[in-house]
Amino acid sequence: MAKNPGSDLPQQWTHTPRSILRFKPGTKIADLDTDSSPGFTGSREDAAVLADRSQRFAGLQEMLYANGKEGDRRSLLLVLQGMDTAGKGGIVEHVIGAGSPMGIRYTGFGKPTEEERAHHYLWRINKALPAAGHIGVFDRSHYEDVLVVRVHNLVPQAEWEKRYDEINAFEKELVDTG
Repeated sequence: MAKNPGSDLPQQWTHTPRSILRFKPGTKIADLDTDSSPGFTGSREDAAVLADRSQRFAGLQEMLYANGKEGDRRSLLLVLQGMDTAGKGGIVEHVIGAGSPMGIRYTGFGKPTEEERAHHYLWRINKALPAAGHIGVFDRSHYEDVLVVRVHNLVPQAEWEKRYDEINAFEKELVDTG
């Protein structure tokens, strides 16, 4: 596939996706054209994940898995946070689908169950973390426990405000332990 000069991007991209798709302060979600593909001039087929990238992902996943079997405690967690129909499923299909299902754990988080509500809000997240050598995919996440409860006024402000620090400490611990 032809590349843009000086770039790893296929020539169907007029800009790097990161530069054109990044949220900009002041942008209103209601004003976004959900049928657009800014910066991309190709067809749906042109947007498919390239075979060499899929092979690279599969190889890296295999190394992560093998290292986990040998005692390496590292794992990978991909958190997909977005509204329904935001494309989370497509990411899983096209990116994670290139890997071996044996080393991937997919968890979709919906409204907490009665059992989950009986525990601290991070309990269900902690239960779903990937084992050493595995890749975990979260369809939604612990961020919902700040976002949704704040927007819908489900818990007092003092409660959701302290969750920011709890989540930061939780994520730091995850990084520190591999």
